[in-house]
Amino acid sequence: MNSLMTKYNNWTKNPHNGEDLFFYGFVLFIFRGIMGTTMFPYIGIIFKISFGIAILLLIMKIILFDKYTFKMLIAVTGMFVCSALVFLSSGYFTPFLWVLLIVAAKDVPFRKILKVYLLMNITIMGLAFVASLLGVVENLAYTNDEWDGYRYSFGCVYTTDFAAHVFFMLLAAFYLYQERLRWYHYAGTCAIAIFIYYFCFAKLDTICIILIILFFGGYHILQWQSKRECIVVPGIEKDSQQIFVFKRTKAYLKWKGLWMKFALISMPALTILMYFLSDSYKQDNEFLETINETITGRLAFGKKGLEDYGISLFGQEVPMVGFGGSTTLEEEYFFIDSSYLNILLRYGILFLIMVFIIYGTICYKNKKDTILMMAIVLLAISCFIDHHIIEEAYNPLTYALFAKTGDVMWRSS
Repeated sequence: MNSLMTKYNNWTKNPHNGEDLFFYGFVLFIFRGIMGTTMFPYIGIIFKISFGIAILLLIMKIILFDKYTFKMLIAVTGMFVCSALVFLSSGYFTPFLWVLLIVAAKDVPFRKILKVYLLMNITIMGLAFVASLLGVVENLAYTNDEWDGYRYSFGCVYTTDFAAHVFFMLLAAFYLYQERLRWYHYAGTCAIAIFIYYFCFAKLDTICIILIILFFGGYHILQWQSKRECIVVPGIEKDSQQIFVFKRTKAYLKWKGLWMKFALISMPALTILMYFLSDSYKQDNEFLETINETITGRLAFGKKGLEDYGISLFGQEVPMVGFGGSTTLEEEYFFIDSSYLNILLRYGILFLIMVFIIYGTICYKNKKDTILMMAIVLLAISCFIDHHIIEEAYNPLTYALFAKTGDVMWRSS
């Protein structure tokens, strides 16, 4: 017995074992999530068992390996309590699972999480794409009044799901490999944006992919120009050098400083904007109707959701019927696509505030990571229209809350 206890104590003292537990659970968890967005058939009982194992592994990682300061313990407890109250009020378990993944990622390298996420998505989505072209799974084709041709889902349950996967994979890849990017990577990304627009007619994701090119490309150019301005004056000792800041370097430093501010206010600002536009929407208002048509009726559905259900503290059941898995609808379409309104109606205002606090904390503790700040701004823009902000199959940025990000982390000592 003493030998077993010694082995157990030695095992729990090795942080790599906790990291392994997290990734075993994480892979099972997001495998189920990503597969659920494709047309691949799956055996329900196997998915349920693997899902249960994933949750068990994540809980074990938290209990056996994670240590918290009093401040962190209060924060984690508050997150779980809020998500539990949402479940009791609305019946939705998704917020609790989202919090579980975030907390379990404590002290796990953020870049490693992104690499695993990216590998899983590339593998599954690549197989779905090829399988749809070969006829192994159905390549759903939708028509649209705005588009003369067909909109293809390429093995996903809907066209915008495929496009959203592509956007988030590109976002993760640009974050991970920013220093290695060359002009042909940007050209290739531009070609992907054209492909998404032409074959999926996913306007938002096309715009967001183009913004990735503009944001990261602009940062890359300013960074390169700043490095060119670095000069060393011969004959002067390093410690006594006077620092000269040139025009391009000033622009680069100013650009870096602005991104943290943009990232910090982007989600609350866009939430207020979407709420105001939806709440004020009237069909006879030409300006608002133009916006509504541009974003495919999202203001009208947001207005309907606010009128029919209203806002509560911890959410409520809001039945939604959207496209996915079939080209026909048996019920009347009603879906709140905006992540902010979706959370506000389904999970309540307190959970939405918690989401803001989580991303605000990520921005504050990683304010020197300009690449992450740009990624969060892009996420905020995407979630203005799409509903993927707390879906593990799409958005991997939230793990930065407790994970190791560069030299900055929440320390347990």
